[in-house]
Amino acid sequence: MSLQTKVLNVLKSGRGFTPAQIAALLRTTEGSVSARVAELREQGYAIYNNTTKNGKTAYRLGAPSRRMVAAAYALQGSSIFSR
Repeated sequence: MSLQTKVLNVLKSGRGFTPAQIAALLRTTEGSVSARVAELREQGYAIYNNTTKNGKTAYRLGAPSRRMVAAAYALQGSSIFSR
């Protein structure tokens, strides 16, 4: 299983995870986690950055908002949704 798939599976739990937490779970680096998150976003996954109570960034997998869909449509037109 690829590291990208493993990161996605962690995020599918519904909880927020800091890059350090994901890196520790998957025995990799925070930089590698951030790169995999960027790749997943490019593939259309809505991965949000949230700020934890102690000020750290945490990733969370969510559903795109209407505003996000409208912005994508405005930038790319209807062709973005017909892949």
